[in-house]
This record gives sequence, C-alpha cells and structure tokens, in this order.
Amino acid sequence: MDLKEAKVKFVKIFSNLPNKVREEDIIVVIDEKPYTWNASYFEVKNDTKLGEKILNKLKELEII
Repeated sequence: MDLKEAKVKFVKIFSNLPNKVREEDIIVVIDEKPYTWNASYFEVKNDTKLGEKILNKLKELEII
C-alpha cells in the first residue's frame, strides 16, 4: 500500500469514528509524543512529514 492509498484508508476510518473517540483516543506515538485521531488527521490532511510518519506507523501496526 502506497502513501496515497494509506491516506485514503485513514480518512475513511476517521470519518466513521465518533467525535469522542477522535478527540480522546491516542492511536500512535511518534518520537515519544502521543497523537489522537484528530491530531493525526490534521497532520495527514496537510501532507506534513509528521503525517507521513503517522501513516507509516499505522500501516506497520496494521491499523490501516
């Protein structure tokens, strides 16, 4: 799965989550910093380097 496919899959999963889960649940830790679904979505949507790291980690963990 390439980065573009991972991004599409991430957005599909994100859009089906309840707001409480998006705001509170930590889905990934990058460089010892925790990221919620909302924080991860912001990074992924804006195509940042951090967003790329998040997508790669989520693929590695088989979340997406």
